[in-house]
Amino acid sequence: MVGATQNFDSSIDVDERAAVTLVTMNQTNLLLAVFVSLLVACSSGTPSGSAGASQPGESKDSSPKPPLAKVDGTRTDLLFRYRAEDAYRTATSLAEIPVGSRSKVHVIDLSKTPKERGDAQWVQVFDLSKDGQFSGRLVPRSQLEEAMKKEHEAKPKAPRVIMYSTEWCGVCKKARKFMTKNGVAFVEKDIEKDAGANRELRKKSAAAGVKTGGVPVFDVGGKIVSGFDPGSLLKLAGKK
Repeated sequence: MVGATQNFDSSIDVDERAAVTLVTMNQTNLLLAVFVSLLVACSSGTPSGSAGASQPGESKDSSPKPPLAKVDGTRTDLLFRYRAEDAYRTATSLAEIPVGSRSKVHVIDLSKTPKERGDAQWVQVFDLSKDGQFSGRLVPRSQLEEAMKKEHEAKPKAPRVIMYSTEWCGVCKKARKFMTKNGVAFVEKDIEKDAGANRELRKKSAAAGVKTGGVPVFDVGGKIVSGFDPGSLLKLAGKK
């Protein structure tokens, strides 16, 4: 009976070991199944990194480009930004923009929201130099300042213009208005109110051999010109 008991106990041990082995195998299979499931999920989901990261070759911004603004002389809801005299200036009408600064003008349509204009990414640049034929294009915002700066630096520096005048001179007023409209930067000196300006004009005129019987008299880059001739003045000032 003792031998029989030992055999029975041995058979129990064998069965227990088999059960333990079976449980261990089942756990191993389960872990493998979980690992494979995770591996498949990772390969089919978003790559590691920030959620929604763009794949190589994909555009970071798929939003459509905004339409170009309609530019004409009748609109009062446009803002114009242009470069003149080494600085950026703004205007609310075409008439305020000097002719020499109209080839590249940043136009802002105030009738639309910044989002509708795409301000975060785009700016609208127009050529307003030809009356009634205003062509425009979209330019990435990051490129606008640099492009306008390079273009301005590439232009030859305009000669300095001095207009010697008097307060009562009607022709001087016409010349002043003409130069302002055509983007000619100038310094005006009243020879009646400023004795130093009067002496300066007489000295320059004598050195240049130019007789000056009245005003206005212009000093354009060192060249003394008596009287107001619009065409000649624009040419000497480098605007024609």
